[in-house]
Amino acid sequence: MTKNTPKTHYYLIAVLLLISLDSSLAHAEKIKVKKIKGTQAVIETITPLEEGQTYELVTESVSQDVNYKTNVFSSRINSLTLGAQFDFLKTDAYQSNSFSFQGRYGWNFSNLEVGIIADVSSKDLGAGATTTFLGGGYFDYNFIPNRDPKKIIYGGFALLGIGTTSYPSGSTSGGSSTVLQTNLGGFFSYFIGTTSTALRGELYGIYQQVNTTALQSTLLGIGARGLLIFYF
Repeated sequence: MTKNTPKTHYYLIAVLLLISLDSSLAHAEKIKVKKIKGTQAVIETITPLEEGQTYELVTESVSQDVNYKTNVFSSRINSLTLGAQFDFLKTDAYQSNSFSFQGRYGWNFSNLEVGIIADVSSKDLGAGATTTFLGGGYFDYNFIPNRDPKKIIYGGFALLGIGTTSYPSGSTSGGSSTVLQTNLGGFFSYFIGTTSTALRGELYGIYQQVNTTALQSTLLGIGARGLLIFYF
């Protein structure tokens, strides 16, 4: 019995290695799409499949590696966004309501989206209209990966804008001031039909700092924004 023990150990080690190798191959299993016609496809796989049977394919993992230059899925690599917003800001001295328009250009990395913004707003405080121009960037974190065929995407976002406000002549505020504004909040996007166009709504908190030659003001508030996003 003692002479056969080492051989038994070798057999056990060999069996364990085969099981480990087979397990790793199973996890590394991939399919290759040979031909597509409409909704039908010819695939190549080392796993034996039975004709007529139904197998579940996890679209999440497939959509991460898909070539979006083909017509299989809609491309969501870049985005162009247009929208409008309403902001309510307040300090100890006064409050301000403004309506503005915003444009964005972005890059989509599935769970993360980043881009640049341009924002223009105009409001009348009783002594003429003031106009504010802002430029900056935004950052989205998608709780659901933004890839086709996902129709609903939601998550959190942060936005930073820096610019100037021009006041009408004769205003006590002076000719112009510098403005720094940040937004922090959440969003919800819905893709229309089978297109790459989405409707997006945002709710957020606002921190705004206004600097003039005479003083510095800090405003806090809340805002809502409606956007139309074109992905391509």
